[in-house]
Amino acid sequence: MRDFLIKKLRDVKALRLDASRPLAVEKVRSMGHLTARERTATLLDPGSEVEFGSIAARDSDGEWVPESGGVDFVGTIDGRPVITSSTDYTDRGGGYGAARLEHLISLAHQHRWPVAFFVDGGGSRARHPRTGLGHLELSGQIGRFTLFDGMAELSGWVPTVAIVSGPSFAGHASLAGFSDVVIATRGSAIGMGGPPMVEAALGLTLTPQELAGVEMHDRTGGIDLLVDNEPAAIQSAKQYLNFLWDQPDGRPSESADRIGDLVPESGSYDIHPVIQALVDNEPILELRPNFGPSVVTALGRINGRTVGILANNPAIDAGVITEAAATKIGRFVELCNTYEYPLVSLIDSPYTAIETQSGLQPGLSRWHTRVLQTQQRRTVPMASIQLRNAGGFSGHLMAGSPTGHTVPLWQVAWPTAHLGESDPFAATRNFNSFDDVIEPAETRSGLSRLLRHFTSSAERRSGQPKKKHTIDTW
Repeated sequence: MRDFLIKKLRDVKALRLDASRPLAVEKVRSMGHLTARERTATLLDPGSEVEFGSIAARDSDGEWVPESGGVDFVGTIDGRPVITSSTDYTDRGGGYGAARLEHLISLAHQHRWPVAFFVDGGGSRARHPRTGLGHLELSGQIGRFTLFDGMAELSGWVPTVAIVSGPSFAGHASLAGFSDVVIATRGSAIGMGGPPMVEAALGLTLTPQELAGVEMHDRTGGIDLLVDNEPAAIQSAKQYLNFLWDQPDGRPSESADRIGDLVPESGSYDIHPVIQALVDNEPILELRPNFGPSVVTALGRINGRTVGILANNPAIDAGVITEAAATKIGRFVELCNTYEYPLVSLIDSPYTAIETQSGLQPGLSRWHTRVLQTQQRRTVPMASIQLRNAGGFSGHLMAGSPTGHTVPLWQVAWPTAHLGESDPFAATRNFNSFDDVIEPAETRSGLSRLLRHFTSSAERRSGQPKKKHTIDTW
């Protein structure tokens, strides 16, 4: 092939590299952020990346036209395939061009490759700069899906994680909303209509943070994790994806033998040390910690096996299951069920509650009963440990009910369990039926032995002919 053709192609592709864009790079660095290419390079294993879509078109003069708005790659994390895409808000506001991601979404669906998005920008460009200029269009829908229906199809079939580290509006916010897990950095924003739209419609001048700051979403359940900066967000995304795979074994926590000392016979206590004492000696990944905080939802491992941890936290509102906490439980059970993570439920809740003008009051709402349906369709094993209380319908929500559809894998209690306590629904619900009452120090060993009887979550996923269900969005 003639050398000048290769040179022309290389020259155009070079325009997309950070070295060719010093002013844009300086702007990004001045804000304490990484460039789009630095983000993906930090996420992926070095030397594993294959770029998609760097060339968008060829114009009527035969010149190549580079794609704009971001970068897309197939690569690996810890040697396992992953698709990643990063918008670039210094390049046309990070707007998606002519179907940049549809091909990769179809590949993700076909091969069950996880997807990690960096989504900050103003959404799709209303009019693509190539339109009507006589260019030979090289991108466009390739595969089964457009952007939004593709993301809907990935839900519950392919793990998806979105990282938001700046203003994210319109289509970018939708990508975040479709994802299983949303990780955001402080000072970012997520909203369907950006400040210019709000100003045009309502005459209000607001900053992205005033309009849709992620700190608000952190409290109301719109995101799963709020972190300080992009490196922390990337590390959290890697941690989330790493839980897709079991480890050969795991070492117990240094506090494992003292787990029983962490739960008093009465009064308030924090459940987090109990969880850390139960799981392997490595960090758990707690999701939505500031939303419905009377319940903890986290991914961890027990003797190397990935598990989902559901736990009431008596340090917050005595561990009652509020409507927000119930919503949190339901979505987490869906997440674990679709990716085949066994569930471990640590139960210590006096009742379910609804929020009234006078505060939390015992009661049920549709947000609680939705969880009963979610538990009913769950197929992954569930082990429940009643630490103290399981009043009203709280045990029902935390572990489901023994039915013709499914029975708990292991339903045990500690000696501190309260039996026969009066509660608002004692006549209709009695969760105090156990396979055994065990010493607290036996909990980890019993769970570890039971989990050995199951194939790994990765093996179970690979044997699925179709997805079980979608995962609830925002």
